[in-house]
Amino acid sequence: MAKKIGLSSIAILLVVGISLNGSFAQDEVEWHFTESAKMRLGKGRINDIQFSPDGSRFAVATSIGIWMYDARTGKKLSLIALLPGEGRDVTAVAFSPDGRTLASGEEGGVGRLWDVDTGKPIVTFKEVPAPQSAKLRALVFSANGTKLIGAVENREINVWELGKDINHPTLLKTIKGQKSWWTNVLMLLSPDTRLLANTTMDWKNRIFQIQLWDASTGELLHTLTHTRKIEAIAFSADSKTLVSGENETIRLWDTATGKLLSTLNWRRGTATYALAFSPSGRFIASGHREAVKLWDNAVKPKQQADDAIGDYQHTLEIREHKDYVSKLVFSPDEKTLLTGSRDGTIQAWDAATGSPRYTVTGHVEGIHDLVFNLNSDTLVSLNQPFNPPGNLQQQRWDLNMGAQLSTRFLGIDAVSMKLASDGKTLVVHAYGNQCVLWDINADPPRIIDRFILKGYPKSGLNVKFAFSADGNMLATGRGDGLVHVWDLTESKKVRHRFTVNRDKNWIRTLAFSPDGKLLASGGEGKTLHLWHVADGTLLFKSTAHGSWVTAVAFSPDSKILASGGNELFFWDLATGTQLQENPRGLTALISTLMFSPDGSTLVAGNWDGILELWDVRTGGLLSTHTGHTRWINVLKFSPDGKTLASASYWDGTILLWDWETLKKTGN
Repeated sequence: MAKKIGLSSIAILLVVGISLNGSFAQDEVEWHFTESAKMRLGKGRINDIQFSPDGSRFAVATSIGIWMYDARTGKKLSLIALLPGEGRDVTAVAFSPDGRTLASGEEGGVGRLWDVDTGKPIVTFKEVPAPQSAKLRALVFSANGTKLIGAVENREINVWELGKDINHPTLLKTIKGQKSWWTNVLMLLSPDTRLLANTTMDWKNRIFQIQLWDASTGELLHTLTHTRKIEAIAFSADSKTLVSGENETIRLWDTATGKLLSTLNWRRGTATYALAFSPSGRFIASGHREAVKLWDNAVKPKQQADDAIGDYQHTLEIREHKDYVSKLVFSPDEKTLLTGSRDGTIQAWDAATGSPRYTVTGHVEGIHDLVFNLNSDTLVSLNQPFNPPGNLQQQRWDLNMGAQLSTRFLGIDAVSMKLASDGKTLVVHAYGNQCVLWDINADPPRIIDRFILKGYPKSGLNVKFAFSADGNMLATGRGDGLVHVWDLTESKKVRHRFTVNRDKNWIRTLAFSPDGKLLASGGEGKTLHLWHVADGTLLFKSTAHGSWVTAVAFSPDSKILASGGNELFFWDLATGTQLQENPRGLTALISTLMFSPDGSTLVAGNWDGILELWDVRTGGLLSTHTGHTRWINVLKFSPDGKTLASASYWDGTILLWDWETLKKTGN
């Protein structure tokens, strides 16, 4: 079945809230980006940060588009929004030498040019028929601005001639990627456009390398070797030096010879997640867990080797972030250092003194769960950065103003988690076979109980959870196909009720019926199970799905079950039969399902970021709505039933939809 696209995605490119002087009315830049959603919370994950050549503004490439900020004040100027629902995010940005044009790269190898003053798109200059994972990871303009060089992950280097008519760039040449490029983790073009650096890793043989390539011929020039996974690389402005960092060292390399110039060995393992040279090469900035270090090569006398990176002496440390620092960039005049962190902030610092200048907030990522308060005017989200996992955050949002009220860092390690409807009881699986039940309303969060998944391997990940509506039961599903049901006593202590094992494949979804009598499970075995909660009796089993069962949901009256993957089924629980004769075939994998409060409509959140509304009675598709760029993993209705909230783990945003308006929209 071909997917229909709603009215909210008519425009391929949408530029919102922009004027020539960079001002905007109130917060329309965040609110009025789609016809159906009434509000967006969050600005998306930070992928890249670049200053304009004159240092007056900076662009932030994110999972939902490109934000432009005033570099003096940190004030939002504009949001250049790409088409939602395409499963893409912006992975790289670059300003032209005259500062008038911005180039952006996306997943799928797509690149675009933008007019910086107006925010309007100029041209889409290349669209490679590549998988979504093939990102346009690096962009550099030539010194005279007549050429643009782009490196596509796993595929190729492209060189475009911009010439006099920037609306019609010409592809001059393409250098196809060699086999060893397929394992790259980081990719960077040198400022002079001569070199491409990418990292590779071979965990089995413990080989971690940086490969330096000739960007004009594709020839491998040098291989630089580390002993651990390389987390950050950066070229100097003159392209003569490369700095690289991992968990135990920071190293300087001569790019002409591939020779190792110096090595800083940390006394205690200190992972480096970001590196940057200042424009003149005087400074190196390094980003770590909650800290930024500044290194100066003009300091005399020189310190001991274990306190320096070659001639670069450690002069300054900033410890204001609450999670690891992933992006660093100096202003063209070297007076300002921007630090982007997985704590959701971009902070500006005086590069000479370390004095703070301003903080940009809202760039959260990794949303796991949502809970409304009883008055439907406040929303709590749980966020945790990924790759590597960061600090679990509890965000509170004012739904009247669309404002971020507070951020609280919980200090809880988690790989997977679930928040009960009371908004305070959190269950997490960190590593191995141990799970922990927390009271996150306590300050600091308090452990209620721990429980063990017996027989689960220590290497096991991604346990699935479901709370019953009254919060008195908990279900866990795991990679070995086992489903456990646990009783939560008045004190929330965990007591095991039963274990069932009918499918040895990975459990991907679990849900209790609203009346607490039934439990549905589905997973990679393409099988749907329905269990009687009282004693674990199997009531129903279906192998009708042709793919993984990734989402299940019960109607409010517990009479209908919906199950989704690459197909959507409706089941009559009284008879165990399908409500419609044929399943609804889909073009994107369903990631989450939820019935409307009256049970007449099923809301589906898909992997591609599109929201779908289905008629439960007929099984027909009512409408589709865009707004997220990928993977809607949470759907929640407010207690008053007036607002639907959707959250995307991948793009880091929450959309609020007026339910009365949404359900009347037909397209």
